[in-house]
Amino acid sequence: MLLSTTLSPRSLTVLLPLAVLGIAFTTRASQSLGYDELFTLWVSSRSWDDLIHQANLDGFTPPLFYGLVKLLSFAGFQNEDLRVLPVIFAGLAGFLGFQACERLFGAGSRTMALLVIPGSAYLFSFSHELRPYSALLACALFFLGQLGGAGDNRSDVRAGWAALLATAFSYLGMFMVALWVIECRRRLSTLRLAGMSLAALTMSAPGIVKAAGLAIARIDSRAVWWDAQPALFATFFGLSPVPSTGWIEVVSLILLASLLVVAHRCGELPPLRFLVRTFLAWTAILVAFDSVVPIGFAPRYFALPMSALLLLLVGVLSRMGRMGPAIALLLLGMNGIATFRYLTVRPPPREDWREAMTRLEKRLGPGGVLLAFPFHHAAVAAHVYAPGLRLGGGYTSRTGPVFWYDPPASFRGYAFEGLRRLDDTDAVLGGLASASDLCLLSDEPDVTKITSVFAAFERLPGVAAFATGDSRLRALCRPKG
Repeated sequence: MLLSTTLSPRSLTVLLPLAVLGIAFTTRASQSLGYDELFTLWVSSRSWDDLIHQANLDGFTPPLFYGLVKLLSFAGFQNEDLRVLPVIFAGLAGFLGFQACERLFGAGSRTMALLVIPGSAYLFSFSHELRPYSALLACALFFLGQLGGAGDNRSDVRAGWAALLATAFSYLGMFMVALWVIECRRRLSTLRLAGMSLAALTMSAPGIVKAAGLAIARIDSRAVWWDAQPALFATFFGLSPVPSTGWIEVVSLILLASLLVVAHRCGELPPLRFLVRTFLAWTAILVAFDSVVPIGFAPRYFALPMSALLLLLVGVLSRMGRMGPAIALLLLGMNGIATFRYLTVRPPPREDWREAMTRLEKRLGPGGVLLAFPFHHAAVAAHVYAPGLRLGGGYTSRTGPVFWYDPPASFRGYAFEGLRRLDDTDAVLGGLASASDLCLLSDEPDVTKITSVFAAFERLPGVAAFATGDSRLRALCRPKG
């Protein structure tokens, strides 16, 4: 292998994180912050006690990541520059993935590891996401390297701590703790296993409460299970916009099944069988979880299965002789194209809230009012990009009433306090329009949910479409009077 013979192991382990860090760092501000990232900034801007309260109220992400963002903002980083945090975690994930491959498959896997892990479009795209998913990937790669290698007490303990740290970053880390308990049940004492489980459950209490509430709401509403279908090919490339047609999904499924069969038949290499079990278990848990709690099949939820899949690819390719580097280079090329599309495609994968808020603030000025449906999406975007905007708006549905915040309003978290029901939307909009310039904005992809609000706004005189710079952010405006 050319790379493994001309470069020392120390050089490779330096190049691996630097390759991710260099490219990701220089392009971190190329796209606007998406809604989830804007919500991260909103939570991190709160006082420490309210930060913890809002994180627990949200129930998806623990306070740790928000606290790190807050500390980084004290150092002068703002908005997109704060993505330096996930970039660092992505570089760490590359480094730990490389080390995990050496531990699991030996020094002969270095070239494959260098081509597969830092070249992953999944890892790159989440290095630009101001959320904890690149940190979760780093924890998972270290965890798998420790737990899947030659078993000993110290590596089991290190894997356990990695699972707890992952749970502190994301409640998805609970699945790592569950796997750790199962794998270590015969090697560690019952007291230690129980203590780790209790710690993870305590840390995850807000997430468990949130999940239970969503599950009950879904059962009560008689929602159809799996109303969103997983897209295997698209998930592999993270946030990169790639095609995902029926035949591509079938081919992807065949290739994945072949990889799992080949890995499982390598009985003389237990780490491969361990990774097959782990990938299948984590994937099955996510599918089962989504059937009860409607999280959807967004790529970010597959961070744990993807970490196992990346290591599986390295392990299998490193055993394929001359074909291994060729296939790894092909994968690197595909990931490179996906990453290039992620950086250059228009419209970008994330909504361009930065441009939209800039234009709306200029259009409305200090006296205008922006009405947003759903309210909290535009409210956190305005908090970051247009803090001078006066906001109002609320929530509606296909058949339900309009619930409303009177302007000026600000987002107060997922408690949704202060909402009131509107019985006469036309009268309220008419009163606002007579007193100030008015714009209506929505990023709701299902336009049938906001048809009634937009129809009421269009009944006002002088209404015209407003170009936000992103077709996914629909806006109407009218002058005062």
